[in-house]
Amino acid sequence: MAVPMSSIPPPPRGQSEPPENDAFRRPSLSGAEPKARRPRFLVVALVAALVFGAGCWTEGCSQLAFFRGEREQHAKLTASIQDAADRARAEALYQRFVDVAEGARGRAVPIAAATFVLGAALLALAARGLAGKSNTRSALMQVVAAQAIVVVAGYFLTRDMFNAEADWKWETAIMHQRERSPPEQFAQFASMVRSMRHWGPPGWLVFRTIASALIVVALTRPRSREFFDAASDPLSER
Repeated sequence: MAVPMSSIPPPPRGQSEPPENDAFRRPSLSGAEPKARRPRFLVVALVAALVFGAGCWTEGCSQLAFFRGEREQHAKLTASIQDAADRARAEALYQRFVDVAEGARGRAVPIAAATFVLGAALLALAARGLAGKSNTRSALMQVVAAQAIVVVAGYFLTRDMFNAEADWKWETAIMHQRERSPPEQFAQFASMVRSMRHWGPPGWLVFRTIASALIVVALTRPRSREFFDAASDPLSER
């Protein structure tokens, strides 16, 4: 028999409904807990990995194309110099670079191929990480460490080729600037370029090595593990 509504005593005056807590909270209709939020430092690390991957891919592709004989762009850079004496000096520097590179072919080609492959892998894994895909953290850590090792090893194993190429490129840039700048501005530019030529490559190598280590550290942080673990949970992907 139905109980009349008037027989149900009202709640005491001034007493509100019990506060909602975990015991009274309704379960989600999907049965899944909300996804873990991606920490900002992880976003920075993934973007840096994406940039390094693009750099490795481009560098490896360029070096492999050079060793296959695609050298028209290099020749155009030297041929565009107007002054005959500067052009002859640039051509001599370029030929020296070609000779040194051919002598280092046995070392340079495997390193260029490894740089290309690791750059492509780093691009793919970093993009997957930014998209919140699961099962990328461990592989990304390994590829970041591998590309850092290859970059450092390649710098020291092919340092003669690297220096010959840098001498040609930086000096060619100075020659081009001489044709476009007043003498007082050119002297300042040439001094700045030669200083960058001396300190830039080792400084960039140190920066890349430290940045790669920081990317790996960011991927090992507990909040990063929680984010990727949540992404790999089947319930979180419903």
